[in-house]
Amino acid sequence: MDFKTRHAKDLDEAWLYDLYCTTMRAHIEETWGWDEAFQNNEFKTNLFPTKFDIIVVGQRDVGAYLMNEETDHYWLEMMLIAPEWQRKGLGGKIIRDLQEMAGKNGRPLKLSVIKVNPATVFYTRLGFEIYEEDQFFFKLINVEK
Repeated sequence: MDFKTRHAKDLDEAWLYDLYCTTMRAHIEETWGWDEAFQNNEFKTNLFPTKFDIIVVGQRDVGAYLMNEETDHYWLEMMLIAPEWQRKGLGGKIIRDLQEMAGKNGRPLKLSVIKVNPATVFYTRLGFEIYEEDQFFFKLINVEK
């Protein structure tokens, strides 16, 4: 699937938050419960919406991801794909591109997944392994094959 990315702008914040709610609410609700004011504030102050890259197919924004470059690895903070665009190969293509970039730079790609989120299976199919876990999260690392 062909896509491009663009850096998020201030005008994207409401759309990004809506996408976050659409894709993450059920997992957050099941794990901790959903507090709208808390989630909205945390999204704006900890995820910094303008740090996201927006995924565009054709002329349509269909998802976003936020990746941080650390000294010894890359950290995929979050990847959000609109439900109607899930299971079409888009997420896998994005992850493989990020894995390739990280590999070329000699650093692993890491991420975490809320334990109730079935995306853990998606990431393990793409070569990630759980290296740590706590009560709520699995932490995964890309394993070179």
